[in-house]
Amino acid sequence: MTPYLLDDLVSAAAARTPERVAVREPKDSITYGALEERINGVAAQLASLGVVAGDRVGLFMPKSIDAVVALLGILRAGAAYVPLDPAAPVERVRFALEHCGVRVLFVAGRPKKQADKADPPLPFEMIAPTEDRTTTRPNRTRTDQDLAYILYTSGSTGSPKGVAITHLQSLTFVRAATEVFAITGADTLASHAPFNFDLSIIDLFCAFAGGAEVALVPEKWISFPAQMAELVESGVTVWNSVPSALVQLLDRGGLEARDLSKLRLVMFAGEPFPTEPLTRLKAALPHSTLMNVYGQPEANSSTYHVVEEIESPLPIGAPFPNYDVLLIEDGAIADEGEIHVVSAAVASGYYRDPERTAKAFVPHPVRDVRGSVYRTGDRAARDARGRLIFKGRNDDAIKVRGYRVELGELEGVARGEGVEDAAAVATPDAEAGHLLHLFVIGDVDAARARLGKMLPKYMQPTTLVAIDVLPRTPTGKVDRRALRDRLPA
Repeated sequence: MTPYLLDDLVSAAAARTPERVAVREPKDSITYGALEERINGVAAQLASLGVVAGDRVGLFMPKSIDAVVALLGILRAGAAYVPLDPAAPVERVRFALEHCGVRVLFVAGRPKKQADKADPPLPFEMIAPTEDRTTTRPNRTRTDQDLAYILYTSGSTGSPKGVAITHLQSLTFVRAATEVFAITGADTLASHAPFNFDLSIIDLFCAFAGGAEVALVPEKWISFPAQMAELVESGVTVWNSVPSALVQLLDRGGLEARDLSKLRLVMFAGEPFPTEPLTRLKAALPHSTLMNVYGQPEANSSTYHVVEEIESPLPIGAPFPNYDVLLIEDGAIADEGEIHVVSAAVASGYYRDPERTAKAFVPHPVRDVRGSVYRTGDRAARDARGRLIFKGRNDDAIKVRGYRVELGELEGVARGEGVEDAAAVATPDAEAGHLLHLFVIGDVDAARARLGKMLPKYMQPTTLVAIDVLPRTPTGKVDRRALRDRLPA
């Protein structure tokens, strides 16, 4: 039977290959058969606490086998899991859990210590996942329309927004991605992303769909690229992360000196990959397929591009199967415009946030079809070969002396020989509308020369600053707010 619920992917794999390792961490592992029984145990644990279908249950734990068991047990109980960043301030955790009405919270390790010190105390029942195992599944009626998880992301209004995803929406992507990535029981997927980041959906559920093994990368290893590189060398076949993690592996993990012949697929997502380290990565991994994956939590990942040659900018490619991507400008389909994603994978909306949901999840702009279309806020164009080229954010589009300027365009031009990476920010100015500022890793003069050659005067940055490392958010993206704080007064 085809699984129609996310946790049933584990059940199907356990029925096929119960002795196959499902998840491993540095000093432990669990087979599919044992994982299935522990999931049932956690579901029974939650039922005994009064958790019913449709409830939300929090997950505030370090990445571990126990965390995976808890996550899947929440689903098996008919509830939705709400994963929190283990390094998040406890007040941000409080906001998310109170916002979505959580009563029960799985905690362990350092996050538990944080939760125990909360003042005022967190009003949730805090538990650890049971180690009980049973072959008995809970007697619950569930459908693929049930909410599966809520991922909290940064919101432009200052408060996080919870992206609500059902089993059907997630599985629509998981099935397409498992096919495109050709995941099978012979694979081992490195789980680099935290469970509150949408890249984790590939790491976990595409692996379970294919009956593959998940190799967890502990959070503390993120600062030690050599340990991550050793993990990859130990037999990882599929890697998935933000580009900056791969740059770390190149610069400090000795990636180029290791035997990575088993690593068949390397995916990167979340931000543009600078040309110079991408060139090095391709040279270091001659037997691996490199893939640029584009998307957002609201529609899972929606496009991909196999990197056969180094290009700048790098295309974001073509839609996944069962997806359509429209470029809309002034209400009509265009060769350049805002990216709109059409798919059964598109989220239900932002949890308990009808105003922001109405802005982002809209009717099909040109056809009368069922379901919502996600307005990404990103802009793209199609090149001569029909590939999508990312052009920046709508909300990064500002006016300088009446001209529209995309910050991503400055960054793309600045990157190149002598400049590893770049990030632009804008500040208000009474005369010009905005002033542009550019931070570069590398040669400022090389960036200035390229900008002077490629861009009109109104797009030249007022400030051009060399920086050793671009500040990052917990999910690995450039922290533009931190860059603005570094500007001279």
